[in-house]
Amino acid sequence: MNLTRRQLLEQAGFLLVASQLQGAPASAAEWIGSTRILIAEAYNPPFYPSLDYEPEKAVAIARELNADGFRFPAASYYAYFPTKSGYPVHPELKGDPMRATLDLCHQAGLKTVAYVPMNHPFMDVTSQDPRYAGWSKKDAGGAPMNTGHYGYTEYHEGCLNSPVREVIRSLVREVLAYDFDVMYFDGPYQGMQNAKNFCHCKYCEEAYQKKFGKPVPLQSGKISRQDEIEYTNWMAQDVAIAFLREIRQMIRTTRDVPVLFNDTSLLSRREWRSRAVPVVDGFMFEAAETPEEKLFNLQLGRSTNKVIWTYVGSHTEYNREHLKDDKVRGWFSYPVESQELLLDGATATAAGAGLVYWGLPRFFYQPKGPLAYESGQYVKQIFDFQAKHDSLLRTLAPQPQVGILVGGQTIDWYAGKHFVSKAYDNGFHGAYKLLKANSYEAEPFLDWQMTRGLLARYQMIWAPNAVCLSDQQCEMLRQYVRGGGLLLATHFTSAADEYGRMRKNFGLIDVFGADLLEQEPVEIPDLYLQPDGGEEIPQDPQVVRFRVAGGIPIAGTFDRGHRVKMGPAILRNDFGSGHVLYIGSNLDAVYEETRMRVLRTYFEGLLSPWLAAKRRYKLPYLAGVMPHLMASQDTVLLHVLADTGDKNKHLRVREEYLPVADVKLQLRVPEGRSVRSVSLLRSGASLPMAAQTGWLDVTIPRVWIHEAVRADLA
Repeated sequence: MNLTRRQLLEQAGFLLVASQLQGAPASAAEWIGSTRILIAEAYNPPFYPSLDYEPEKAVAIARELNADGFRFPAASYYAYFPTKSGYPVHPELKGDPMRATLDLCHQAGLKTVAYVPMNHPFMDVTSQDPRYAGWSKKDAGGAPMNTGHYGYTEYHEGCLNSPVREVIRSLVREVLAYDFDVMYFDGPYQGMQNAKNFCHCKYCEEAYQKKFGKPVPLQSGKISRQDEIEYTNWMAQDVAIAFLREIRQMIRTTRDVPVLFNDTSLLSRREWRSRAVPVVDGFMFEAAETPEEKLFNLQLGRSTNKVIWTYVGSHTEYNREHLKDDKVRGWFSYPVESQELLLDGATATAAGAGLVYWGLPRFFYQPKGPLAYESGQYVKQIFDFQAKHDSLLRTLAPQPQVGILVGGQTIDWYAGKHFVSKAYDNGFHGAYKLLKANSYEAEPFLDWQMTRGLLARYQMIWAPNAVCLSDQQCEMLRQYVRGGGLLLATHFTSAADEYGRMRKNFGLIDVFGADLLEQEPVEIPDLYLQPDGGEEIPQDPQVVRFRVAGGIPIAGTFDRGHRVKMGPAILRNDFGSGHVLYIGSNLDAVYEETRMRVLRTYFEGLLSPWLAAKRRYKLPYLAGVMPHLMASQDTVLLHVLADTGDKNKHLRVREEYLPVADVKLQLRVPEGRSVRSVSLLRSGASLPMAAQTGWLDVTIPRVWIHEAVRADLA
């Protein structure tokens, strides 16, 4: 069953009865699902190194941008309120700027968010504070582990098993005594640049000895997989996530407000906090390199049934390729965003995410107000659009036909000889783009959150090289297909357990109808896919060797250089009441890397018999144009994002965009309903209703960055 955002929040206990009264202001608990927040970032001016912050100026900027919330940093490298927790206080602090900011926000009708670092590095290596020696992570030789951040200096990385834990706990208690509407945590961290290095401080050694009866494993030698598993699970679950859970419970029993945290590294390898999602009410995906990646990330966030926030605009890092020290980022306090800021905001709005603009430093030192600058005008335009349509946007929910299984376990644990971990995500991004290009709505979800109920939300599951699956997860997929589900799996899906330990065969051998011959792929140049009854297609040069074990081959692989047929490439199999396609290569990743039209059309031919009858819209492929469907009971809204910028090489070079004219599409009218009106959400124009049987024909005269077709149903 597809739930609206409001229903999801109601189930999580976020919505207060009073907020549902006509005209009542939104409570913080309801508000977190649809925000317009200005961040006061404290890792750079006007907070650090010098403290120039002025509460009146900051709140005035938030109001001019039409923000409805303000995030204040209780601490960063220093604390910015008179704390007694033991956290270092900025030496230039006078009075209580945190209290002054809160009072001004309340007067202005702004919600307030407390930023609290949870072991984010803050211990300056040049400091003479004697406590830092006992708080820092240690290598096996006892030396502290250090990290850079924004480029000002280096910092000792703190250990969550050390006394720094109590300092953070005390800091949180003090912040709770203020009347913030939301608590937002950056962390919990167990290091930054050295996050994956095991800590050998006395506190970790004592705790590990107590738990496992042995010292913390040494990484310098050949560490066993079992030691890796034990330490990783201990540090993630027993230390980092357990600490966040403890803090969340303390908030519940002290002053219960919504809790969110930064989980931008959700898909990073063995990130300690990445599985803390169930503990909190929501989380942040900061930024992405492309609009498609951002939309994917935000949909992945929404699939957890948690509130999802994202930055509007990147950190304004430039390529800085001429700098020797890439930790010196630069220009955080200058408003240099161009039109790509509008696309970034439109993508976040389309995904139903809370908008968080980074941030105050961009305008704080400018001689004029933010609306005197192009970037300020763009931010206000984004916030104005969100505010104008807030009541509609809150009711909408995604409408996925396909669930894309994102292999967090594969990212963490698979270590095949030909596995390129930094490019693993090309598989699930390629699957997403193939579906979008063929007008099929998809939603990514995490393997470790898989349940039978989650799988039942989707007509089809696409498992792109999801190598690491537990026996239980394999059984869930098996039962999903047996009960009538559709499964497309690629490459080494299910060839290893959840910790990357290779099986002798696929965990889903019976479902695929494929028998794995080798536990590593073969890499050969100039391979071609030979579909039955069709022309050859460039094949992934990395293929799995397998033989037929019940499935029906529908394509083979041809080694042109050696004039050899290498065997089956794609199998079709019936299993129970369901149907399966197994593809023995990473063709989904190939599409991400090439965008070949022949692959796009080939996959449409594979998927159309399964999905076309329930497709919700039809938008012929246009380069750079990306659709995204949202709907409520009485409204269908198709966002059309036009990523038609002039960027050609450098990822962070500013962009300008050209409009796309006469975008023709069709919307399916839900069975038993009729269309009352059709309009364009951004321009406000009404559209004629030229309808075929069951379909509504629409032409958008002009899409510049973003437009949305709204069909209200009778």
